[in-house]
Amino acid sequence: MFEEVANHVVAFKHLNEFKPQELSNTVWAFATAGINHRKLFEKVANHIVESDNLDRFTHPQDFSNTLWAYATAGINYPKMFEKMANHIFESHNLDRFNPQNLANTVWAYATAGLHNPTLFEEVANHIVKSDSLNGFDPQALCNTVRACATAGINHPKLFEKVANHIVESDRLDRFDPQNLANTVWAFATAGINHPKLFEEVDNHIVESDSLNQFVAQALSNTVWAYATAQVSHSKLFRNVAKPAIQRKDDFTSQAVSNLLCAYATMGIIDEQLFSSFVPSAAKLVNIYTNQDIANIAWAYAVADVDAPTLFNERFTFKCIEKKDEFEEKSNAGLPKELLDRSYEAFISEDPQPSKLQDEVVSQLKSLDFDPQEEVLINSGYLIDAIVEVNGKTVAVEVDGPSHFIGESRSPLARTILKRRQVPAVDGIELVSVPYWDWDKLGKNKAKKQEYLRLLLHLTSGDE
Repeated sequence: MFEEVANHVVAFKHLNEFKPQELSNTVWAFATAGINHRKLFEKVANHIVESDNLDRFTHPQDFSNTLWAYATAGINYPKMFEKMANHIFESHNLDRFNPQNLANTVWAYATAGLHNPTLFEEVANHIVKSDSLNGFDPQALCNTVRACATAGINHPKLFEKVANHIVESDRLDRFDPQNLANTVWAFATAGINHPKLFEEVDNHIVESDSLNQFVAQALSNTVWAYATAQVSHSKLFRNVAKPAIQRKDDFTSQAVSNLLCAYATMGIIDEQLFSSFVPSAAKLVNIYTNQDIANIAWAYAVADVDAPTLFNERFTFKCIEKKDEFEEKSNAGLPKELLDRSYEAFISEDPQPSKLQDEVVSQLKSLDFDPQEEVLINSGYLIDAIVEVNGKTVAVEVDGPSHFIGESRSPLARTILKRRQVPAVDGIELVSVPYWDWDKLGKNKAKKQEYLRLLLHLTSGDE
């Protein structure tokens, strides 16, 4: 039946007799039914583009449903999208768009990959100025912020208004798993930090015990969002691990990469998770992007989980095969002379020790050490201070808040790697002075010196 209707419409010389609502309903019906009839969609799009004006589209729903239909059907027709966007913001009629119309419109542009900054800005400003967001259902809220994030539109006031509404309404039970995952993904992707929203979503997911309802992509998106936003909620990560392992064969290559990278980034090393994903990760080697390969290798390095069936000859060959692509991206096409100057500038940059580091070094000197500061060692790491203890070289790292995840005491992945690789690669013992240990000693120099003695395994005879 659909085929007959489509062919009948395509056979018309023109579509002037069709009302906008009839055109909209037609393409909406085909998209909803999952029937992609390119000639029909092309015919309707050409009619809209060739129309003198779009004043006949008097109902906002005709706009939003038409745009939604093309995006859903995966048919990209830039000229039509551009003309409709221009009409929307030139006619200044966003007041007539209901929440669903607004959400569907920006979602359509983002999904079609046609990012119109002016339209997104207009819609975002309109939503921000509205008295409340009570008219937006969870799907509309999710689609709106997700569309902005996907389109690369950074509108802090919009995200803040949406987050505050979600938190204050206390109705996360109305959000399905996909909406929850996509909402935090949108905030993380847009680089918008709203700790209360992330806390509320985390508590809701953990307390409702709903993770079994999350598909693989939603599990991956959720932990990726928390890791990207640097929001530490270890219980959420622990709870995600079990359903992720159960659905490990359902993960796409990017979902595997993002999931494992998220756990490594947060320093949450679930050996069962990493071990369980080895076969799944290995099966996808041939379709990994450069970023996927880098993420997975890095994640297993941080986790320190042995995976010979993943990192085998096939994985190595894939890396070699993509070697030129890695180099091309990392060099960004810069001339060799500029690359050399950039490298020299990097290694010769004058480090700026923190006040905390200065205090630790000062107390090391009080113990008759001669600490070398900001030492670049063979592995490429920069060490805060190096001292000689009973003929042995010891690296002293002063770990301030920037070495840990958010306000937690969980070390960042780079901190974990540094602590492991300096002894393994350079053969130098590394000890850490975390800021909270040092801070609780206050201004008592004697306690600080005793702390360093214990850290460096000194006895009274060693001084």
